[in-house]
Amino acid sequence: MIHTHPVGLLRRLLLFILLFSLCFTVLASSVQLYIEYRREMRDIDSRMELIRVGYLASIERSLWDLNEAQLNVQLRGLVDFSDVARVHLTGPDYDLQHGNPNPIGPLRVERFDLDYQPPSGPSRHIGQLEVSTDLGAVYQRLYATGLTSLLWMGVFLCGLAVTLSALFYRLVTRHLQVMAEFARRIAAGQWHEPLRLDKRRGANEDEIDTVAHALDDMRRAILSDIDRRETDRLALQDNRDELQRKVERRTASLMRAKDEAEAANLAKSRFLATMSHELRTPLNGILGMAELLRGAALEPRDSKRLDALHKAGEGLLSILNEVLYFAKLEEGASLPEPVDFSIRQLLDEVLTLLEPRALSNGTILLCRVDEAVAGHHHGAEQFLRQILSNLLANAIKFTEDGEVSVEVALIAQDQGQRLRVSVTDNGIGISQAMQAQIFERFTQASEEIAQRFGSTGLGLAICKHLVEHLGGRIGVSSEVGQGSCFWFELSLRPACDVVGKVAPSEPGAALQILVVEDVAINREVAQGLLQRDGHQVWLAEDAEQALVQCAGRSFDLILLDVHLPGMSGVELCTRLRGTEGPNRRTRIIALTASVQPALVRSYLEAGMDGILAKPLKLENLRQVLAGQGTVEDPLPDGGTMDWPLLQTHRTLLGEQKLQGLLSVLRASILQHREALDEAVAADDCTEVAQLAHRLAGSSDSLGFRGLALEMRRLETAALCNDQSAIRLCVPSVQAHLQKSLQILDDLLQANNPGHPQSPCGSGLARESGGSANIVID
Repeated sequence: MIHTHPVGLLRRLLLFILLFSLCFTVLASSVQLYIEYRREMRDIDSRMELIRVGYLASIERSLWDLNEAQLNVQLRGLVDFSDVARVHLTGPDYDLQHGNPNPIGPLRVERFDLDYQPPSGPSRHIGQLEVSTDLGAVYQRLYATGLTSLLWMGVFLCGLAVTLSALFYRLVTRHLQVMAEFARRIAAGQWHEPLRLDKRRGANEDEIDTVAHALDDMRRAILSDIDRRETDRLALQDNRDELQRKVERRTASLMRAKDEAEAANLAKSRFLATMSHELRTPLNGILGMAELLRGAALEPRDSKRLDALHKAGEGLLSILNEVLYFAKLEEGASLPEPVDFSIRQLLDEVLTLLEPRALSNGTILLCRVDEAVAGHHHGAEQFLRQILSNLLANAIKFTEDGEVSVEVALIAQDQGQRLRVSVTDNGIGISQAMQAQIFERFTQASEEIAQRFGSTGLGLAICKHLVEHLGGRIGVSSEVGQGSCFWFELSLRPACDVVGKVAPSEPGAALQILVVEDVAINREVAQGLLQRDGHQVWLAEDAEQALVQCAGRSFDLILLDVHLPGMSGVELCTRLRGTEGPNRRTRIIALTASVQPALVRSYLEAGMDGILAKPLKLENLRQVLAGQGTVEDPLPDGGTMDWPLLQTHRTLLGEQKLQGLLSVLRASILQHREALDEAVAADDCTEVAQLAHRLAGSSDSLGFRGLALEMRRLETAALCNDQSAIRLCVPSVQAHLQKSLQILDDLLQANNPGHPQSPCGSGLARESGGSANIVID
């Protein structure tokens, strides 16, 4: 038998014991030192209390009697106290001091006011006694005590560590080496030699003996397991084909789930980037107008509100920029709802918002629009606003004490108009070598320009992406030092007929309204918008305040934030609906930025009468106050569809987003229906439950109540492994699948230009405006 010295484990063990001993020694000494320190401090406190109780009265009497001799005796007595370094008595007639006048160590000074109560008259303040305790002596005693304890404990623990290490080697480590050698033989296939340890057998076996017996039992088990494995291999051969079929079904299910997850992730990225594009332009407008108003003479309250608005806008803009950076640009843009708009008014608004920036650079803004350009067009106004804002902001940034002009020319006319928009400046210009790359992401004309002017290099990449998304093209012509001309061309359809368009909502009758909102600035915004139309407004910060106000007053309308501290808005609504009171049947409108289909349904089921998306808009608020949010069921079908929920999604998300969700649901039904048939035929309850769960959630979120109910019944049967119940559910499930597909086809086919809900029938014409500070031809 080969023996090697197990120095590695022994050294590590010794090191660990020594480290533990050191830590324990330091900790124990620290605890002891702390206890000694607390004891010393208590002794000092006791001496000070003794002076207060036993000496102050006699000192006050002596000081009142002007008995200097007695005072000196008493002060010398105080100096004799342990660790008292100096005693100083001050009064109107005395200034006595005993002890070390200039002690070296740190001192703890206690001051006692001396007040004497004469036989008649009020108490008199006659002086002050100052007692200085020498903490240096205390610290020296503590140091000596701690060092002694540390040395003795360290010596003891080090000796204990060495002894334990030697004992561990004798009892454990050397036997572990023998077991390791035995395990290597087992790995090499030498199963016939048993394990023998070099130790004396006693009456009682210890853990080493137990491990040795277990290893030898393992050797015998391996011998018997070889025969059993061969038998099992033959038995498993018969089940391989069935297992392979199940694996293939699981693989197909995982691939479908993977495709759905990737589609959801792509949709998330597109949503983030789209919202970044769509929100940056109005947010820049808010910041620009806020900056203009900050120079005006405002009342302190209005100035404070304006500063809060400006800071909130800057914070949101920073967040949106980061989101836009993260969500890859080309993964994100989806066309906004096409609307009717005036390109002249659009230019006026963009130039007005950028005017402060131009004024700070000493730059003049000019605008020329071809007279042949139509007054109104129909298209993606938000994209066009973003493009113009980026190009003009870029031109202003690189032009100082110069001129920036934007020109719109008609270059072709057929069913619509093809326009060429040029933004020209006389700024620093761009070299020929960089003009081919300037529209790439994170690209700047040079490192020097990047350091001087900053920015991320995304603005022109955004413009290129948006122009190409609208079916146009973009380019640049420039010379260094002579300026640049950025241009883009795109086609715009004529504006829809304005005959059937809905006029903006006007303020209705004055209402008594309760606004429940925990964010102060949101409460002020809602209060300002409502009071502007003459409504009486009550405010509540949380559910408790709302309950108090609802108990004492009847309101015409309650605007309720969904996310409140403590009791949520949904719970508050449920409580108001379920409790007798003056507001049990009052209209309750949810205020929320969470307009996902599943959440909207939960709000309506809690008893809310409608949803108002944040941020608040005056037009949407007036529609809610006028009761225009009521949704009728256009196609009653016995509960198969939740049409009010679907209409709510259309109002909150827009027709285009809703059509996209309906298309996704239709594709999901078609994809899962075949897989569901295969899983039912194979009696695969796990797969049936998974597929039914996915379809139930998707269907319920979009209002397909009947299909969701059938899918949940199927899921319940599958989770119980009740194959007979599954087969009973199949005919009803197939019928609801077919009916839902028909409803989806009807809804998707209804989205055409002639349909009342088409984009061309929902836009509002805008009137053109002007700015006195901008030249518009």
